[in-house]
Amino acid sequence: MLRVAQPELNGQLTFAVHASLAGAEATWRELEARGVLSPYQRFDWVSQFCAAGFDGDCGSTAVLVISEDDAPVAILPLRITSWLGARVGRVIGSAISNSDSLIYDPIYRDRLTKDALSRAFAALSAQGHRVDLLSFQNLVGDAGTNPLLAFPHAPAPNNLYVGSLLTPGGVDIETSLSRKRRNNLKRGMRRLCELFGPVELRRASTPEEIDAFEEVFFEQRSRRFREMGVKNVFGTPQFRAFYRNVARASLGKNQPALTIHALTAGGEIVATSFGLYSPGHYSQQINSTADGPAAKYSLSGVLLLLLLEELRVQGFRTFDLGLGDFEYKTEWTEATVVYDSIVPVSSFGTDVAPLLRGARRIKRTIKQTPALWRVARGVQALLARFGDRSR
Repeated sequence: MLRVAQPELNGQLTFAVHASLAGAEATWRELEARGVLSPYQRFDWVSQFCAAGFDGDCGSTAVLVISEDDAPVAILPLRITSWLGARVGRVIGSAISNSDSLIYDPIYRDRLTKDALSRAFAALSAQGHRVDLLSFQNLVGDAGTNPLLAFPHAPAPNNLYVGSLLTPGGVDIETSLSRKRRNNLKRGMRRLCELFGPVELRRASTPEEIDAFEEVFFEQRSRRFREMGVKNVFGTPQFRAFYRNVARASLGKNQPALTIHALTAGGEIVATSFGLYSPGHYSQQINSTADGPAAKYSLSGVLLLLLLEELRVQGFRTFDLGLGDFEYKTEWTEATVVYDSIVPVSSFGTDVAPLLRGARRIKRTIKQTPALWRVARGVQALLARFGDRSR
């Protein structure tokens, strides 16, 4: 493996590119333990994503490692595919994540300048991984905290909903929820107990519990998607195996990549939550709730109330409820603008970049314009129903 050395004022940065995850695993895990990253760039999550075959056989893997005097400083795991004839590098797992991220040691933040990253990106092609442009999606923070935002960027189609768990007494529902909502949650918990039995939040801690919680989740989500007229992407064997394998690989770990929680009432699962972890942060990727009589009692709200208190006790500082504008999220979190950045690496990439930026800009216009989004959802529902009839 070749290394491209670049002189720096305070040492020497080197750029190495691995053609497989395995080649970078030891460095990746070591940097992950002390670095800044989103939960979606955890090695366990990314490796299971690849093992599940989400990317198929298209494209190639290029894990870019930036080091200073042989000490790893940052890692960027990329999948390089073709788009309109251009070679486009995207963060592995971006298609199903809430945020892309560079994995970096905060001690070296000032070294990861726009110029240094540009030379690192150029090293991809220099080491046999031709790239015309890089596409980063849903970047969190600003140029001071996120090195990738040193490049030109624009708001992404969806907002990310982020909240804090720093309230000393727990989740402060006295200030984060309206009095009406607060009373509804309390009444919902009482009614669930009266009608079904004791209410409990359980975290899957055995392979058998993972399988049981997951089965209920997929049944509940399938029903919900049918009601919405949306294709159930989570119901595929690929997704089911992916979640099961990540959750099982996380059992017994202090920093699990994924956990599955279930809200039970009288022993029956009435809601679930799938969440990812990075140091100090929890990201809820997807949840589900039961229908029938229990559905009247704010199941997702009760689950969140108990889950966030558990996370606070465990020392978590922040959490997010994922991408997408849904009213229930505003009760617990704030809409946070996240950004897309399209970075040309070659002259051809410079020509193609405006097309990719335009596509993301159109998507944001549709998502953030209620009338247009209603039309888009209607078209999605028609296509989903047509697909069901075809099957």
